[in-house]
Amino acid sequence: MKKILIIFALCFFIIEDIDAKSYRIGDKISDQIEFYRSYKFQLPPGDWVVADRYGYEYYGFKSKGYRLLKIRNKKAIEGISIGELIIPAKWVGYIDPAINDIVFKNKYDGCYERPEYYYLEYYRKGSSFNCFWILHSDVYKELFDPDDPELRGINSHYKAWLRDNKIELPKVAIGSSHSYFSRLSGGKWFSMSHGFDPEALGGPKSKFIKEERSEYHKYNISEFPEHKKTIEKVASIAAKRHMQFELEVKAKDHHKLDLSSYINFNLEDAQSELRENILDKIKKLKNLYDAGVLTEEEFKLAKKKMLK
Repeated sequence: MKKILIIFALCFFIIEDIDAKSYRIGDKISDQIEFYRSYKFQLPPGDWVVADRYGYEYYGFKSKGYRLLKIRNKKAIEGISIGELIIPAKWVGYIDPAINDIVFKNKYDGCYERPEYYYLEYYRKGSSFNCFWILHSDVYKELFDPDDPELRGINSHYKAWLRDNKIELPKVAIGSSHSYFSRLSGGKWFSMSHGFDPEALGGPKSKFIKEERSEYHKYNISEFPEHKKTIEKVASIAAKRHMQFELEVKAKDHHKLDLSSYINFNLEDAQSELRENILDKIKKLKNLYDAGVLTEEEFKLAKKKMLK
């Protein structure tokens, strides 16, 4: 995902697209993030803050992206990065092969088997591809000293925002990457990553930070059953997220991946997700009450109905 997203930042002029909603750094959003009127992406329950953003246009290329964080007690417990690139038709012969090289042949990251990838699934035909993978990462190394030299220094605004707001990141993150591109679906390349602090999901504390020594590494995880439970939970969440992502980017049916085997329909997880959704809705009701939109009686009645 790191190398995939860098191509979205190779242009020069910041723009605001009149057909798209724009968010500023520091904005708080929930429910969904809108790229264009016809491209809206659902967000997991809770409040998200925009920690970084970009928007560019150059010779017909258009690109935009956001990095969102869910923060609890000054610590980021969940993060989403999402970006898109629109390529003018006249450049297809040059750019489509380059995109495939970046996605499938980049030596540092990409849609192919790597030791730090726990699972990988993809579709590829011609210039079309649909990629999904589960991975773990050494967060601070990726941010401050990535292996790919082209990525060094590109996160200066993000790092400044974290420093100025005194936000702590988890040392280890587990999560998923999602990427789709096809000329049959409008020629937009959308790429998303979704990461978690494992401890925020109830996972055990990690003793090893480096990727190759991590308890979440697929070659090590058999020795750490509680870590395996946590990453399998993430895989289930991510598989459902990718199915939603395919709908949001308007992926063709024959490009979609069958991820049903990754989804755990565990009753406890379903109940936990339901509780989180209810708490999020109650919080929104409280905001309406605090703003004077609802009376105290209306607030209590609505809350009572949700808790039944």
